[in-house]
Amino acid sequence: MSILEEALFNAENTGYGRFFGGQNAPIGTFWNPRTNAYFQQASDGLLPADGNIWIMITTSGTSTTTQIATAVNALIAGAAYVAGSFHSRTSADNATAPGIGANDA
Repeated sequence: MSILEEALFNAENTGYGRFFGGQNAPIGTFWNPRTNAYFQQASDGLLPADGNIWIMITTSGTSTTTQIATAVNALIAGAAYVAGSFHSRTSADNATAPGIGANDA
């Protein structure tokens, strides 16, 4: 199982779940496994409509990168992410051609 598959499978089982870019989502911190970007929102709202899958990793809209690393490591067996592994989402993280990537099965 790939890192992405394991993260998605475990996210569904934690109760937090996964969301698609542009989808309405609750308060929380979301992780994009394709780019290791995170996005936080302090109130319910739309996730960036950038062609990415977002995994909700905490119910806090103000998680630190250390907390983000801890949450992601809990989703993936053997993962050893650290705070520096993540960056705040920017427009550079947009999928160039959503839905037609080589790993879209």
